[in-house]
Amino acid sequence: MLKIGEFARLSQVTVKTLHHYDALDMIKPVHVDPETNYRFYTIEQLPRIHRIIALKELGLSLEQISLMLDDEMPTEQIRGMLRLKQAEIQQEVREAQKQLIMVEFRLRMIEAEINFPILDVVLKPLGPMRFLSLIVRPSSNSQNLMGTAKALNQAIENGVIRSIGVTLDVFHGEVILPLEAPELQDGQHEILIGVEESQDEVVIEGLGRLTVQEQPTIETAATLMLSGAGNDRVEEFEKVALLRRWAIAHGYVPQNLVRYWHHRGPLQTLNRAEFVIEAQLPVNTKG
Repeated sequence: MLKIGEFARLSQVTVKTLHHYDALDMIKPVHVDPETNYRFYTIEQLPRIHRIIALKELGLSLEQISLMLDDEMPTEQIRGMLRLKQAEIQQEVREAQKQLIMVEFRLRMIEAEINFPILDVVLKPLGPMRFLSLIVRPSSNSQNLMGTAKALNQAIENGVIRSIGVTLDVFHGEVILPLEAPELQDGQHEILIGVEESQDEVVIEGLGRLTVQEQPTIETAATLMLSGAGNDRVEEFEKVALLRRWAIAHGYVPQNLVRYWHHRGPLQTLNRAEFVIEAQLPVNTKG
């Protein structure tokens, strides 16, 4: 017989681990001295401890290993258990590969020695919501847009628009520029105001008709916070342009629009330095 320390050295596990396996009835000593409480094992138990170690290296839990030790588990059940573990590992590998791509992308931005802004991109689903929609003329300048914001604010204060506090700018087509960019003629700018379910379409003097729209769930969007949007329009443009580049580099297909969620925007404050806006680029997975 072998003392527990000798058996631990032969099997390349710790004494503490053998105590733990004993408590779980996975491998028990063949003899315990009643006076000293010393545990003793035999050479014949080495194959069993080796099997435990081998199964553990597959990533199986000790509970799963216990079920497999005595060859009483049906083959189909063992196959199912291993296939489940296979799927878990494959998912972990996919997540690790995704993280690797994100790290490599940021490294490329740094190593390019160009003053790229840091992109703290978060992937998230965007839930469905009921909105009032207002199409803004492509020629609208910053001053006109502020006037639009004031008119919408007045309609909310008067109860004409029953807002739930959510406002979005949506740029359709390839245009992903901020509000003041002259290139907006190339796409369509839409203002969406989140409203209660009972809200009907409305007509507001000077703005025209706001129609009700049900925005569906967006399964995945690459999102980026633009705190203080408006102070440096070039930097904000770079960030949003890079958001599309980020999506492509990470294996996504950007959709043909970008949304700007106003956590604090023109309907909350006219001071652009106080804006907190989230750029949302809906994306699809390849294949």
